[in-house]
Amino acid sequence: MRKSPSEAYTDYIEGVYLFYNIDNKTDHWIFNDGFPSIILFPDRSNKVCITIDGKESIVESGWVDGGVMKKSYLRYFEELDYILIIRFKPEYFHKLFSLKPSFFKYRNIATLAEINFDIEFLSQVYTTNSIDSKIDIIESYIKTLMPRSDKVGLLNSAVELINRTKGQISVSNVIKEIGVNYKWLERNFSMYMGLTPKEYIQLQRFISAYINLHTEPNDLLNVAITNGYYDYNHFLKEFKDFTGKTPMEYMSAKGLLS
Repeated sequence: MRKSPSEAYTDYIEGVYLFYNIDNKTDHWIFNDGFPSIILFPDRSNKVCITIDGKESIVESGWVDGGVMKKSYLRYFEELDYILIIRFKPEYFHKLFSLKPSFFKYRNIATLAEINFDIEFLSQVYTTNSIDSKIDIIESYIKTLMPRSDKVGLLNSAVELINRTKGQISVSNVIKEIGVNYKWLERNFSMYMGLTPKEYIQLQRFISAYINLHTEPNDLLNVAITNGYYDYNHFLKEFKDFTGKTPMEYMSAKGLLS
């Protein structure tokens, strides 16, 4: 379920998302679609095991992620009623938390401490059981970080265009629509998102296909073609690149095959 941020924060926060009834019986494939995100558990003591390309780490309370995440899975140690995700506009996340633009270039997962999330506000978040109160506390914290005056950059416009087309747009058309040159676009994507415009387009296309896979598990060719892949083999290659499994292996593990 998505909740829109309060109007004062729409330049900074893309949206607040709630995922309910989180089970701990299977591994969950995780990804980031270019929007730096803060993920919070219901309770400060909740933990998960995150595995990235075979390397495991234990995370408590919540985490931060960004950039392109491949072959990344997590397992919850207990069933959770929900997880709360705050997705930030890429250009402003780094400014709010005074992070270098390259923060996610060499990592995809960070702890809340690594972005210097204020410990007092974090304690307030976990003191209340009300989700709405948690969101209010987070927004009040963001308010303390916001610059006195600023404006949404062209990067956000480019990101929103690619998202709206679900990755079925060329870099040249993005440049034409936004009115910038390639060097500017590549530099800003690299600085604030840790990937190139082409990689971000590829990521959005795959995410769209991944979602369609769950609704059309028996027609993989149609899923591939509908989402702009040349053919099934093209889709197969990207699926293995992102998840480490073939579509059939993944669907079999998730019980999606009829």
